[in-house]
Amino acid sequence: MERSSTRRKPCSPNFGNTAGLTLIEMLVAMTVTLAISAGALSIALAGRNAYVVDRNRTAINQNLRNGIDFVGLDVRQAGERLPTDFPAVELIDGGSGPDTLIIRRSIIDTILPVCKTINGGSSTDAIFVAKDSGSIPAGCAPVPDDDGDGWPENLEDWRDYRVGTGGEAFAFVFNPATGDGEFFTYDSEDNSRFHLHRSNSGAWQNDYPVADQPRIYLLEQRAFQVSGELLQVVINGATADPVNLVTNIVDFQVSIDLEDGSTVTTLGPTDDWTEIVSVEVALDGGRAFSGRTMNRSLTTRFFPRNVLSR
Repeated sequence: MERSSTRRKPCSPNFGNTAGLTLIEMLVAMTVTLAISAGALSIALAGRNAYVVDRNRTAINQNLRNGIDFVGLDVRQAGERLPTDFPAVELIDGGSGPDTLIIRRSIIDTILPVCKTINGGSSTDAIFVAKDSGSIPAGCAPVPDDDGDGWPENLEDWRDYRVGTGGEAFAFVFNPATGDGEFFTYDSEDNSRFHLHRSNSGAWQNDYPVADQPRIYLLEQRAFQVSGELLQVVINGATADPVNLVTNIVDFQVSIDLEDGSTVTTLGPTDDWTEIVSVEVALDGGRAFSGRTMNRSLTTRFFPRNVLSR
């Protein structure tokens, strides 16, 4: 009986079931991946750029708002305790450049007369504020000593203020006939000869003849200006020591609306500040980032409240 034999056929790999990728498929997959990555990167960069732009826009706007608020606070207080013939507001037109706005207010109600002529160019350090003999100029008769302490009430008010500020005080002498005025520091009063003693020796800048009835104020003056993209305020004429308020300021423009309906860009020391209806302040600011410069503007109108009491 013949046995049948079973022989196995050699196995060969089944390439038809291979799970690998062809070169073309790999290139297609890489192209799609790169396209998606590029799109995602573009979206991320656009979002980041929008964030940077928004952050810089917010910073500029906040900067301008801070500057406007600084100016507006003083505009609202302009003319406090000051008469109509005193220049509580001055506006200097900068032409094609930034303007300068000067705001003044009196610190106390008491105003002293000048009772002996002050000559410009002289270094007189005694400023007489009363006279009790001979020819007495208008308004220069000694004020009564109501409380009996040996001090005229007006000199006593000034003495109390000066002592309260540390022994020295800024005063401002003003000639209403010419509009001239200047600051000086004084450090004492004389209740027997009715004068103040000026401590900062030097020549007076202007003439203050008794006939013009000049006056002396305890004054606070703030002059707003732009210098080197800085909004600054010069306090009481200290031009060598300005206070920097905000940065990145390109321009500072001011206009004033008057009761007669006109708008002016200049207001001098002999103009009537009580005719002011409103003060419009415009600040322009800029900021450089990522190879570009962003510029913004902010304009606000303020109303000096003290004109209403005149």
